[in-house]
Amino acid sequence: MMTRRDFVKQATLAAAAMPAIVRAQPALPPLRVGMTDWNLGQRGDITKIALAREIGLDGIQVSLQFPTDGSLALRDPKTQAAFRRAALENGIQICSLAIGSPGKSRLPLHTNPAAAILLAEAVEVARNVGTNNILLPILGDSHIDMANPAQVDTFVAMMKEVARYAEKFDVIVGIEDWISAEDNIRLLDAIGSDHVAVYYDAHNIVARDARKGLAQDIYAEPGMLRQRISQIHVKNANMLLSTPGGRIDWPRMAQQFYDIGYRGWYVLETNAPSGNLVADTRANIEYVRKTFRIPAPPA
Repeated sequence: MMTRRDFVKQATLAAAAMPAIVRAQPALPPLRVGMTDWNLGQRGDITKIALAREIGLDGIQVSLQFPTDGSLALRDPKTQAAFRRAALENGIQICSLAIGSPGKSRLPLHTNPAAAILLAEAVEVARNVGTNNILLPILGDSHIDMANPAQVDTFVAMMKEVARYAEKFDVIVGIEDWISAEDNIRLLDAIGSDHVAVYYDAHNIVARDARKGLAQDIYAEPGMLRQRISQIHVKNANMLLSTPGGRIDWPRMAQQFYDIGYRGWYVLETNAPSGNLVADTRANIEYVRKTFRIPAPPA
């Protein structure tokens, strides 16, 4: 009969006999799943952090609000401290800060001077609540016409200045937009900072191409953007992620993300088609963990 001492001795010898290249393989980061606070029920609501823990999420994307009554909301340092404390107490990471609509009077972002001030402030807010990633949507009223040099030049000039703040606080501003990977690369090259990147939402891009009658290969875009992708939204319209027939072949897209070395957050922007938010979100979390899993290193 083998004693515990004999077992430990044999295990130690076996480990020593393993090729050094196998033993030296670094541990891969765990797959992390977050969710937007608006899909958890309400933007800027601190109680959604506890709900994220109850559901089984790893993180939450918190919204930076700009209330019309002039109140500071998350721009208030006391509120920032409360959010950070709630995240720590619940074991939930604030994976990113989403810029909520700043109101019609401050849009579009690429022509209104107020936008640059709000973005610079958002960088400090992100750092104070414990995240280094910002989602900056330039959609709808803030969509940039890449054929309009004035719009492009104004946006680039603004983001160059915002990037200085982002570099100071080591925060990445991820741009979520409807423009192509090629145009995003043009913007980022012109801005010239590693602290401005792309917040990638493939579901939005497919919708953009459908509206314009384009037939671009959406699955080629991750390979073009590569390390310029700061974070990723995952959704399937109003269906569960596992429901077939959606805009994205998620297993195929997941392979593209893995192949380019993306190891960041996958943030659910999903609804509850059954009406049961907890059950549907848990099903989506399971789908992401299965579909976007990070394979073990080869032996």
